[in-house]
Amino acid sequence: MRTVTVAALDALLRTRTDIHRGRAPGDALSTRSSGYAPLDAALPGRGWPTGAVTELLVERAGIGELSLLLPLLRELTGEEELDVALIAPPHTPFAPALANAGIVLERLLIVDPPTPDDALWAAERLLRSGRYAAVLLWASRTTPTRQRRLQLAAGDGGGIGIVYRAIGAAHDHSPVALRLALRIDAGALRVEPVKVRGGAGRAVELDRRLFDAPQGAPWPVTGGAARVRAPVPVVTALHPA
Repeated sequence: MRTVTVAALDALLRTRTDIHRGRAPGDALSTRSSGYAPLDAALPGRGWPTGAVTELLVERAGIGELSLLLPLLRELTGEEELDVALIAPPHTPFAPALANAGIVLERLLIVDPPTPDDALWAAERLLRSGRYAAVLLWASRTTPTRQRRLQLAAGDGGGIGIVYRAIGAAHDHSPVALRLALRIDAGALRVEPVKVRGGAGRAVELDRRLFDAPQGAPWPVTGGAARVRAPVPVVTALHPA
C-alpha cells in the first residue's frame, strides 16, 4: 500500500497525460452501462451519464452503494485500463474483494482528505483533469454551488462523477444530471429516481445477492467491523509501493 501527502496530488495528475475525453457544450449526454440490465432499462440513456455527475442518495451506509458501481469500475480499470478515484469513503475498502470483482487495484486511487472542503476540492480537481474515467465522492457536506462546480468539472473532463449523499438531501436543490435514492426493501436494493435529466426514470429493485457473491462485499455492511479511517491528509493507492 502506497501513501503520499495530498500536496502530491497535482504532481500525480501531471504524470498521466493519456486520458482526456472532453465533451463539447450542447452535445447529447452519453452514458456507460451500469452492468445491471434492469437498472439500465430504467434510466434514460441506459446507464451512468458521462461528462456529468450522478448523486446517489443513500438510506444508510453499507447497503450496496459501492457494490452498485463494481461493474463500472471493473470495465474501466480492467477492460479499458483507465484510472478511477474514490474520495473520502466512510470505511476502508476491502482490497481482496475489489480485486476478486475484477478491479485492477493499480488503477484505483483512494484520496483521504482532512476536511469535507478538501474532499470537494479533490473531486473537482480530478474530474476536471480528464485523467480519471470515474471519480466517486462521499460528501458529508456540500452546497448547490459546489455541486454545480462538480457538474461543470465533469463536463470539462468527460468522466463520470458519482457523489454519495445522505437520503435526507433528496429535498435539497442540486444542479447535477441525475439523482437516485438508494433504499433497502425486503432484501433488495431499491433504486428510485429523484431527478432525471432528459426523461422520467422509474424505480427498480436489484437483488442484493448480486452484490455479495462470489466476490464478497467491498466493505462490511452497516453494523459490521469496518474500520473507519482516521481523517489524515493522505492519498492511498491500493497496491504495493
